[in-house]
Amino acid sequence: MKIPWYWLLSLFLMVFTCALLSAMQTSLWFLVFGRFPAPMLWLVVLVYCSVTRPLWEAAMMAYLLTFALAAFTALPFEALLIYSLLMMLVLILIRERVYWGGPTFFMLMVGVATVSAPVLFWLTSRWFDKNPIFIPEIFDWLISALLTMLASLPIYRLYSWYDRVALLDAGSEGRVGPR
Repeated sequence: MKIPWYWLLSLFLMVFTCALLSAMQTSLWFLVFGRFPAPMLWLVVLVYCSVTRPLWEAAMMAYLLTFALAAFTALPFEALLIYSLLMMLVLILIRERVYWGGPTFFMLMVGVATVSAPVLFWLTSRWFDKNPIFIPEIFDWLISALLTMLASLPIYRLYSWYDRVALLDAGSEGRVGPR
């Protein structure tokens, strides 16, 4: 069996970029902007993998991203893993029903992910955390969702460039309908 080195390089670059974006989101953002809500930049990577990859690869990336992101959050590892897998499944189910290629669909999916993120965070917090979220901060979540959608376009361009470097096919963009 031949090892797909370019695919592994693309995978490594995605995880490394996600860790870098998460570090920027969790530390640098608060140094520069103070208490203003930060965008969920790591969520953009999960959305990209869920939208452009087959199920097995998206699940593998959800696990890898969970391992990479566990150090950046106070959320228990199990809650983060279940959150990532639930988000991936929601995005894949939507992708299988409604799909068109390009960055507009990707930004729509990021919007869906950032709007459903608070609900999934609240559910996983209730399920796994000793001190669950009691009163959600709706204003902070809405600002974070809007900033995440704005930041998603440059990240989409970067990851589509990773795919071109890795000589991958167009992913879901090359196919229409369920697989």
